[in-house]
Amino acid sequence: MTQTEKKHKLKKPTMSFLVCLLISTACWALVTFSKDYKVTQDFQIQCYNLPEGKKSVTVSDTVISLTFQQKGLRYLMKPFSSKEKVIFISVTDLIKTKNKVTVYSFSNRDMREYLLTHVFGPELVAVESPEVITFYLR
Repeated sequence: MTQTEKKHKLKKPTMSFLVCLLISTACWALVTFSKDYKVTQDFQIQCYNLPEGKKSVTVSDTVISLTFQQKGLRYLMKPFSSKEKVIFISVTDLIKTKNKVTVYSFSNRDMREYLLTHVFGPELVAVESPEVITFYLR
């Protein structure tokens, strides 16, 4: 056997290995990024759009924990990969169905409904904490 025949035989298994490695990596990525993931993230609450005659708002809890269900690739995108996790809540939109008082309490179910329609959409699964969030208007 000559030297060129040895080199030729050596290249075929190496190429076969690389092709198999590439195919297996592609299959792994396809399976991993097609799974559904549930992710719980903490977000800061920022209020805007105060009702007429109100100058400030205080929130009982400034951090809210939300659970999302996402496919693998969307999990890597915003809002999950964002370093600054802030939710902007329009106080006027949030309290429009309530009576005109200065203290408003919302259960985690109420907050989920608001966040589903105004902020996140159907990928939001649940509001984990707090159980009740209260807004104090001045």
